[in-house]
Amino acid sequence: MTLEGHDKGFRVQFSTGQSRRLMVVLFVLFVLVLIANAWVVDDAYITLRTVDNFVSGYGLTWNISERVQVYTHPLWMLVVSLFYFITSEAFFTVIVLSLVISLASGVLAYKVVTRGEENLLYKGPLLILALLSSKAVIDYASSGLENALSYLLVSLFLLRFITLRDNARRKSLKDIGVLFLLASLAFLNRPDMLVLYMPFLLYLLYVSRSVPKRRLVGIVLLAALPALLWVVFSLVYYGYPFPNTAYAKVFCTGFPLNWKVRRGLQYFNNSLLWDSAAYVMLGGAAWFAARRKSPAALCALTGIVLYLVYVVFSAASATHMSGRFFAVPLYLGIVVFVDSLSNRRVGAAAVVCLIAYIALSPISAVKFGTPAYREYTQNESCIDAKWFSLNEGAALLSWRPGLDMPYHKWFLSGKKIRKTPERVQVGGASGGEAIGYVGFAAGPAKHFLDVVALGDPLLSRLPAVRPDDMEEWKSGHFHRAIPDGYVASAVTGDNLIRDPNLREYY
Repeated sequence: MTLEGHDKGFRVQFSTGQSRRLMVVLFVLFVLVLIANAWVVDDAYITLRTVDNFVSGYGLTWNISERVQVYTHPLWMLVVSLFYFITSEAFFTVIVLSLVISLASGVLAYKVVTRGEENLLYKGPLLILALLSSKAVIDYASSGLENALSYLLVSLFLLRFITLRDNARRKSLKDIGVLFLLASLAFLNRPDMLVLYMPFLLYLLYVSRSVPKRRLVGIVLLAALPALLWVVFSLVYYGYPFPNTAYAKVFCTGFPLNWKVRRGLQYFNNSLLWDSAAYVMLGGAAWFAARRKSPAALCALTGIVLYLVYVVFSAASATHMSGRFFAVPLYLGIVVFVDSLSNRRVGAAAVVCLIAYIALSPISAVKFGTPAYREYTQNESCIDAKWFSLNEGAALLSWRPGLDMPYHKWFLSGKKIRKTPERVQVGGASGGEAIGYVGFAAGPAKHFLDVVALGDPLLSRLPAVRPDDMEEWKSGHFHRAIPDGYVASAVTGDNLIRDPNLREYY
């Protein structure tokens, strides 16, 4: 890197050789940071209990006596099931799988921003630093959740789309099909990802308007087949098209919209504070997109804005994990920002700024697990879930030889429950809200009545118990009153619910 005097300031440039060497060093750092930040959240074990039941021959169930879709990510669940079938181990399997997929996503993102051009190699170091600067992106690169696979799919989609953008009006039906297929898989990995992809898909349909409608509809339907088949399967197998969590947290809560929006704005403000550099880059991407009118950048930024609005109005109230729903849009925004840069001096300046940000941020991913990592003030509706996982025994850095991971009190509680004679358990560990670790450790023989209804098909359809004041409500936790006779129904297998209308519905 050279720093040269100039009448109007300084010119900072990277040579190709320096860029390559810096890229190697930063890639190694990227791998080490991903490993150091690896963890598996309690929510992931909700899916893993279904995976264990599935592999053990009990079907895609939470409690083996009833069918309910507790997971929001069918594709991720199926991928994890494949590897769990091979390893019969959950914690390290999902961590290794997530890390491999995240690294593959990074390689694809590198191809997006450089596209094999020698003069664009300076973007590689910038891309790695940009990703390392985002708390949300790194936090959920391995958490046992579907984010890593979402990164991979959006990287594949963007690479294909950008490669074709100069010939947007001459896209073949094969190109249209591949892009719609990737969007279909993204939907299958998490249904609300469709919001992020929708501007791309509408643009593709617009530039393909000269294609005979019958052929276009045919290729789109064929590409959408994975998503369509899953919806049909879900209707037949579970009785409903959407995950049970959608009913428990969104459709059937009975909470006022203004509460959800206020909580959504708080969640967004938290993300602005904890991920400031990512939002600066998102703003830069928007500026470049408006200036150059790049179809890929404009579609990406439109999708990101729509998704952020969706998070504020709906998704944010369904989680207390900071950054959970911002990780994928911020990942996409970062890639678009780096791709949009065409000036080496601006790129070098961005590298310097990102290094400074990473060094100064108290919650930087490179500091995780060290005394230099200083968590910000938290509230129960927006927590640094990864930090809690480290302190409570569910992060990779928590592992010690001889420990059965996750070495978490809820997981240990599940092991104790596994040995008890009672088949029905009301609530999670100690009758509380968290059901992932405890449910997985307790095994398939135990039946859990989930008080926040994530794993319960009846309770999730009932209105939640609303506190008198919004501040008494923890995001993502919508408690239900257990109907009279419902516990007895679970114990005996007979419908003993006392309310006649509810008994008939059950």
